[in-house]
Amino acid sequence: MSFISDIMENVATAAETTTPYAQIVYGSDPPENGICMMQNGGFATEDHLNTGKLYTLPVLLNGKHENQQTLLDALTAIHVRLTKTHDHTDLGTEDVQVIAVRTTAAPMIVGREQNNQWIAGSSFEIDFYWR
Repeated sequence: MSFISDIMENVATAAETTTPYAQIVYGSDPPENGICMMQNGGFATEDHLNTGKLYTLPVLLNGKHENQQTLLDALTAIHVRLTKTHDHTDLGTEDVQVIAVRTTAAPMIVGREQNNQWIAGSSFEIDFYWR
């Protein structure tokens, strides 16, 4: 696996400590009554000789549920869990030091499917050093 895959797996594991209504799956389109997460590109922002490259990894966090409040509460809890801590050691790897996670788009309802599933979208960014 690549270091990006490792980070995404660690982020999903941390997000699931909020006990959302469904297991988080990888991808951009969540299943019915589900939650999904997927990186959305990524780029190096700075190069440091002593710590390696500083990267920013944009991540999508989307969900579907028949109840709007359940959906928004779950996605919001995940954002809070990932962004409110200053210790991100559980998100990194041996070669990656995560230094910040910040919300770039708070969870919001973006539509409703014909099967009465509400759709919510959100995103956050992960800043990390890759040594």
